[in-house]
Amino acid sequence: WYQRRVRAAGKLVDQLTFLKESDHPQPFETLGVFEGIVGYEWEGETQGNLTMTVHDRAFILVDGEYVGVAGRTKKKDTFTLEVDVKKSLLILVENMGYIGYSHAMADYNAQFKGIEGVAVGGVELVGWKHWCTDIRNPNITNDLENSVEKSSSPIGPSLSPTGKPLLQGGPQIFTATLILEKTADTFLNFTECWSKGFVSVNGELLGRYWPDAGPQFSLFLPGVWLKDGVNTITVIELQSFTPEAIAVTGGGDCLYITDTPYIDGPVNPDA
Repeated sequence: WYQRRVRAAGKLVDQLTFLKESDHPQPFETLGVFEGIVGYEWEGETQGNLTMTVHDRAFILVDGEYVGVAGRTKKKDTFTLEVDVKKSLLILVENMGYIGYSHAMADYNAQFKGIEGVAVGGVELVGWKHWCTDIRNPNITNDLENSVEKSSSPIGPSLSPTGKPLLQGGPQIFTATLILEKTADTFLNFTECWSKGFVSVNGELLGRYWPDAGPQFSLFLPGVWLKDGVNTITVIELQSFTPEAIAVTGGGDCLYITDTPYIDGPVNPDA
């Protein structure tokens, strides 16, 4: 295999583009967003038990600190978390795809993407700003040619559903450079030090990766998306990055280019 080190290249929250304000959180569909991530921001001061309905997965920041992950799993879409908000509550919501079978296709409440019924201490929060981001080709905020390579992004005290430390400041962007003399179909392998996110190659969205859940650790990378010379791989890691972890498919702060996929790894239904 062929490995390439990644570099920290910025926070996803710095990539947000303002959409609109409304009293209540609006679904992706109303906002005209049908993929990726929407940010919901409430500003104020409140304390208590945060409750909400989530479709499909939410990454929660309180006053800029990454405090938790809420997922639509095990046939449940409600979530609770104790919070102490001094300035702002930011909830980044991921659209993980639409239901394509059963009666749920005709049920709007089962299909909408976003959040609703957000309350703290039993009091509904009113007055929301809506944001979106380009997951296909995010801007790289660091001068990568002159920056020092980082083996990891700083980690915070909160933990992901699988017990990994969440990234400090929320989801992070990483990048790697791949220099080729010729191109061919290949596979991009993620190790266990990654958690969940999106990956793009030369501005083309390759797909999602989710090693925490398994069993697939590889994504097919078609040769037509590569080019002779410099290729850029951009990773949006949504939860955790722990390069010091001992990984099934390798280790360290690297992405691996391989000629065979790794698709039968361990499975974690709680991820």
